[in-house]
Amino acid sequence: MESTRRERRYRETQMALAHVNRVATMGQLTASITHEVNQPIAAARNNVSAALHFLDRNPPDLQEVREALACAAKDTDRAGAVVGRMRALMQNASTRTDRVDINEAVREVIELTRAEALKNGVSVKTKLAEGLPIIAGDRVQLQQVALNLILNALQAMEAVNEGARQALITTSRTELNDLYIGVQDTGPGLSPETLSRLFEPFYTTKPNGMGMGLAICRSIIEAHGGRLSASANVPRGAIFQFTLPASPYNAP
Repeated sequence: MESTRRERRYRETQMALAHVNRVATMGQLTASITHEVNQPIAAARNNVSAALHFLDRNPPDLQEVREALACAAKDTDRAGAVVGRMRALMQNASTRTDRVDINEAVREVIELTRAEALKNGVSVKTKLAEGLPIIAGDRVQLQQVALNLILNALQAMEAVNEGARQALITTSRTELNDLYIGVQDTGPGLSPETLSRLFEPFYTTKPNGMGMGLAICRSIIEAHGGRLSASANVPRGAIFQFTLPASPYNAP
């Protein structure tokens, strides 16, 4: 009975830490996400103004009005999609089993970090394998891991003065039939000491870092039956990668 209570408290603590980490990570993205939302809102306003202008013509140009309003609708959908992705990642919910298309989940995270990549002058490329199975997992938690790894890669390249700043996000199947997700950068890389301590709680190389992000990411992946690791990238940079069992989602 006592061990059951301890296990429950441990899981609750893990969930709370994971939520704190998500909030902190999204806080780092606040400026770029604000820009990402304001851009389509401004475009929608311009398209609505254009529609009013076409209505004022004599006779009104209804075809142009329709096209301008259709563009405005698409713009508001874009803003709504960004807000929806933010809301999903900010929620504090108990662990759940979702139907997860890993490529779609990764694409959504890349969209959230697009403005941050532009700000840091990073070219983000993807190599996502087709035909990957839909798996069972906690979508929010898995996206949290992807968000942490991609954001870390973008920030690692901020100080790079020579050579291209490039991030490559890949998905594939391993020889053991697991799903593989990798985030590769051309940053300064990882020293042997950093590499050996990278996933320790409270270890950080960032001046204002909490040192919990990667530790939480590893616990999330291990809770999904997978493995998270890091290695050097050649000729420079780092690769963070995790695997997940390709256990299919079975609807209840």
